[in-house]
Amino acid sequence: MKLKIFLLLLLIVKTLNASENIKIVPPQSQFDASHSYFQSLLEMTLKVEKSNTQIIHSYQMEQGRALVQLKLNKGIDVYWAGTSMKREKEFNAIRIPLLKGLLGYRVLVINKKNIKLFENIKNIDELKKLKACQGRHWPDTLILEGSKFNVIKNSSYEAMFLQVLKGRCDYFPRGIHEGYSEIKVRELQYEELMIFDKLIVYYPFPMYFFVSKENTELAEKIRYGLNKLIDNGTFENHLKQHEITKHLFPMQNLSKSKIFEIHNPLLSKSTDFLDERLWVIPSSVKNKGNSAEVKRAKQIDTYIHE
Repeated sequence: MKLKIFLLLLLIVKTLNASENIKIVPPQSQFDASHSYFQSLLEMTLKVEKSNTQIIHSYQMEQGRALVQLKLNKGIDVYWAGTSMKREKEFNAIRIPLLKGLLGYRVLVINKKNIKLFENIKNIDELKKLKACQGRHWPDTLILEGSKFNVIKNSSYEAMFLQVLKGRCDYFPRGIHEGYSEIKVRELQYEELMIFDKLIVYYPFPMYFFVSKENTELAEKIRYGLNKLIDNGTFENHLKQHEITKHLFPMQNLSKSKIFEIHNPLLSKSTDFLDERLWVIPSSVKNKGNSAEVKRAKQIDTYIHE
């Protein structure tokens, strides 16, 4: 009898030890509207295998510090960020775009008093003359600088909204999924700010989950879970129903905007833009005459006219 009790207790202890805590960064500020999208997607991904996994928050850190901690496999276990060839070499990247590439559609946070200035922009060269706020450690900064944009760098996410308000920057490019929510939650604090979406800067720019090179088991678990969510439609439903992204669907409004396409020199050449299971691509590539690009263009048309 005592042996049975001992074995039962041993089984309970083993089960409790099977519980795993996965550390992620907390929201960047009280106004970080997009954080819940990625945390809830990660939670659904990890539940696919029905593992006893709990997601907890680390202490607050900006992107550069978070990536250092992740590389050391210390402090955080999973981080989501825009990708680059350098990051894909340094980390175990789960190469499934968490927003189907919508991160690359950048609407502009501007001061309302400058709306005429932006309405009168006719080409990308005129936009490049203005000052864009960007995060110091963000790949976007290198992408924009690579296309000769005038970029003002800052390490503080929240400070960039204030810089636009004070005129130190003319605009702050934000992902089309996040800009509207960010302005909404700040409307009392920064009532002079608005989203200008008649101009959209586009570059192919997927956001991935990253884990340490050492943490191959976790990487495989996330990769497996995301693919299952895509195959059973849960991923698409999450994208279309979450608070920060549901306003994008259907995407007819995108067809009314002027899209300025720029090159992303940081993107791995093996990135497959033709996989319509994973990507949404702007229709402006239709005019380039390349058959592969025409195929890519059809993907965005499907979304715009659904």
